[in-house]
Amino acid sequence: MAAAYKVLKNTAKAGNAIIGAGVYSAVLQHGKPYESKVIKIGNTTYDPWLDYIELSKPLGENCHAPLIHTMHVDHANEYYVATMEQLTPDPIDFDEGEVSRYDLANSISELILGGKSQTDFEEEWEEYQYDLFPWGFDSFFHLTDMLINNTDCFTSEDEEEVDPMDTASFRKLDLHAGNIMFRNNTVVITDPWCNCEVEDHPSMETYIEESEDKNITYQFKMETN
Repeated sequence: MAAAYKVLKNTAKAGNAIIGAGVYSAVLQHGKPYESKVIKIGNTTYDPWLDYIELSKPLGENCHAPLIHTMHVDHANEYYVATMEQLTPDPIDFDEGEVSRYDLANSISELILGGKSQTDFEEEWEEYQYDLFPWGFDSFFHLTDMLINNTDCFTSEDEEEVDPMDTASFRKLDLHAGNIMFRNNTVVITDPWCNCEVEDHPSMETYIEESEDKNITYQFKMETN
């Protein structure tokens, strides 16, 4: 973890502003804002986000998964660095509150948990299909089907049955509004999983907030995980 914090400090010191953080990672602006790229630095290689990126690859180009430009994973020193597209917390062409990412996240979560059918999901969001789901609902369902097939724990009851020896590697559904973002108007699932040890893992966000290093500070803050 010390290596991740050193990389974070050096990357921020080089002029890349910290704009968000969660338990496993911090996000920094990469280059000029108009380049629309960010740097994601993780403090563990057990972050299920790495699994998400790998498991999304067989789907081919899917507009609902984040676009990754470069990835470096250092298992020996327990950190990773990715350069990826910068997304926005809200769609750009709607009035405030017209499309709620909280409602959208809840709806997607219901779909994955089996509480909502694909037909019901389509009917709910049909009015916004060509903005939120520009390649059609099938492309989005390919991604959610992958998540269903590769989630180990959907509920807290599922988590209770996990062998304590396996908690670091088991993927737990963690789909909430902070893990839904937008590429212009297209909905992107950014980070749908945590592992079952998330509550015990040292938080990158806490490290940043408690750091006395002048380089380790938010320039502006967005939600991340």
